[in-house]
Amino acid sequence: MKWKLLLSGVLMSGYLVTAAYAQQGARSDMYCRDMPLERGSVMVCEAYTYQQCMASRVAGERCFRNPKYGRR
Repeated sequence: MKWKLLLSGVLMSGYLVTAAYAQQGARSDMYCRDMPLERGSVMVCEAYTYQQCMASRVAGERCFRNPKYGRR
């Protein structure tokens, strides 16, 4: 009985570690948009994909890859 509990604990911890590593690759700030202000603009980075960025923008905003991650 104890070995089943121990085995299930080891398997569960392995699953959690794998899930954590998988989420590291998906960044929620890969794409940014320029939000115009009264004086200048601010960079808002909160989209996984270019399509998400385009869908979230309003008139006058443009989408681009987050400069923090460089060119790919």
